[in-house]
Amino acid sequence: MSNAQPLLRIRDLNAWYGESHILHGIDFEVNRGEVVSLLGRNGAGKTTTLRAIMGLVPQRVGSIAFEGTEIGAMKPERIARRGIAYCPEERGVFASLTVEENLMLPPVVQDGGLGLDEIFELFPNLEERRKGASGARLSGGEQQMLAIARILRTGAKLLLLDEPTEGLAPVIVHQIGASVERLRERGFTILLVEQNFHFAARLADRHYVIEHGRVVERFARGDIRERMGELYELLGV
Repeated sequence: MSNAQPLLRIRDLNAWYGESHILHGIDFEVNRGEVVSLLGRNGAGKTTTLRAIMGLVPQRVGSIAFEGTEIGAMKPERIARRGIAYCPEERGVFASLTVEENLMLPPVVQDGGLGLDEIFELFPNLEERRKGASGARLSGGEQQMLAIARILRTGAKLLLLDEPTEGLAPVIVHQIGASVERLRERGFTILLVEQNFHFAARLADRHYVIEHGRVVERFARGDIRERMGELYELLGV
């Protein structure tokens, strides 16, 4: 593991929704070029962690450092301009717009965003639906691909993917996994929240298990087979 400064470093992150204390001192880091997963049961605080990083949880304290700069007090638009992009579980595809129109909407926040040809090479299903289908007529898998593709247009260096395989057929899950692997090869850094442990296990370099708003365990990719019993107990898989 490199001794270089982590791209993202989270220390003692606490967050609330109203009076509900959701995160209780989250600690983890993501190195440049890694895929890191946040695992845990429903309600553990995984999505809240991503939203807190993006500044979408107004009540939060602790340290969120990106490229060595503290961003915890910044507004979401400033965080996005620094090169972090969030793909939420609900996808947010514009139903009345075509695939291509959806892809033309995101602003470029930094150099390095993927062009349309690169997007369609990564997601061939979208090229087939490029002009003829509105967002409302796409399958769930195509909508997920489009949601990921949109954030790739922005030039973001860190991608936050929230449950990208939720509710999708196995063949589509495989395609999204292949796309994540290709993004890693291109130098993207990915923080992945995933309920599908078997999907995350083959992609992520490291895993953090969250329980009741705390990181309770850490696993490197090479530890998975040896510690499978622990993971089954923690995740209920």
